[in-house]
Amino acid sequence: MGLKQTCNRCKYGEEIIRGDYKCEIQEVKIARDEALYPFRECDYFVFKGITLKIKKLHKNAEMPKRATAESAGFDLHCVESFTIEAGEHRPVPTGLAFEFPPGYVMLLYPRSGNAKRYGITLSNAVGVVDSDYRGEVVVLLYNSGTKPVSFQTGDRIAQAIIHRLPDIEIVECDEISDTERGQGGFGSTGS
Repeated sequence: MGLKQTCNRCKYGEEIIRGDYKCEIQEVKIARDEALYPFRECDYFVFKGITLKIKKLHKNAEMPKRATAESAGFDLHCVESFTIEAGEHRPVPTGLAFEFPPGYVMLLYPRSGNAKRYGITLSNAVGVVDSDYRGEVVVLLYNSGTKPVSFQTGDRIAQAIIHRLPDIEIVECDEISDTERGQGGFGSTGS
């Protein structure tokens, strides 16, 4: 396939690898990671499903990155050094604001490595960033361990995943259907 136009930032030229992204000028697909890094600012590339726009609000802010091509989440970094004491809850700025379409949500999760090594998790278990929020994303960290933990500027503090939301209508009613489990709550299905 011949290219309509070759962008001087595109290292592929005629060698285009099929993947999850599509170059609108060339009408070909580009491998996801190659389209994002270093081409994330290229006007010729668009995300196939949705576009996640990110605005840097701080000089130390780092663009989120996936650890591997198949990672579900992308890492969020801190913009300043800090120490979180044992038992402390601490809001940690990322220096980033996000824009994504209605019908999606960005959920913030702990990094498993920080949880395993230091007992660092999130105060609110899972952070919720709604599609209409345009402020800075701040991660609420909690040190459940027994020792202080220090982070340096640029360290990874959490991971974020974009989820599609179902279109739900909330309806009040007098009765709901019964099931075999019924009202059995905590522990009712066994240990």
